[in-house]
Amino acid sequence: MKSYLGAAVAVLAVYLLFDNFLSGMVLGSAMAGIPGVQAEYSHLWETVGDLCAALILAGVYVRVRRVFGVGAKGGAMYGVYAGILINFPTWLYMTVYAGWPYAATWHITIILILLTTVAGAVMGAVYQMLGGTTGA
Repeated sequence: MKSYLGAAVAVLAVYLLFDNFLSGMVLGSAMAGIPGVQAEYSHLWETVGDLCAALILAGVYVRVRRVFGVGAKGGAMYGVYAGILINFPTWLYMTVYAGWPYAATWHITIILILLTTVAGAVMGAVYQMLGGTTGA
């Protein structure tokens, strides 16, 4: 449980860093081209979403870590797969259901897959440092 919570906190830190300091720089141009996107939004609900995402990403990793391995490399590999699974259909469907520009959705999809990969690497390293094992 200690390794899981530590890994979840590490992912939360990565997500909060991205959302509060980096997302405007790397996603701003894509988001600006999407009709109806709000410039001002609830940072509280963004943080709640980041917390839920961190708990789920770390929770699934703990269940499947034997497949990917423990440590930064295994966590990054898990992050790639999870990032594709989460972001590829989610954002590209927005072109169909919400009329988002195709290029913007690809931009968002690629950046968020990279974010999940980095979060996975950090999570795997923290999980290993806190004594998490590969499992039986």
